[in-house]
Amino acid sequence: MSPLSLDEAKLLVERLKLFAQPQRLLILDALLTGPLAVSELESQTGIGQPTLSQQLGTLRRADIIVPRRESRTIYYSLASEDEVLRARALIGLLRGDQSTLPLLQSIAAGKESPPKKRGLTEGGARFAFIRPPSSAGN
Repeated sequence: MSPLSLDEAKLLVERLKLFAQPQRLLILDALLTGPLAVSELESQTGIGQPTLSQQLGTLRRADIIVPRRESRTIYYSLASEDEVLRARALIGLLRGDQSTLPLLQSIAAGKESPPKKRGLTEGGARFAFIRPPSSAGN
């Protein structure tokens, strides 16, 4: 493995910050079993609706989880098999679970690229922007 560049280290730190929050870890752990509706996530994690929505939005904007709508219900799941492996490996590693070492090796063998940087305008809620009246006639 090559040494980290400063830019890569910064991206990895941003990624770690996403996992360094208790509610987000609870959400990721719950999603390791498969897709869950928001109501199921709320009952399994004990996170209240406003906080849950905020944390889901953060994970969604980071491309860690993806939503799927069925009628009026939104289901969330981990975005890819790589995200499943990362979440399992990280949670297991932090717990000191030696059985996660093969997961870490499979992630390393995949030669993953660092996560892409996303703009603040991508994903999440969209709000209308109302421009002030122009002062063209002045």
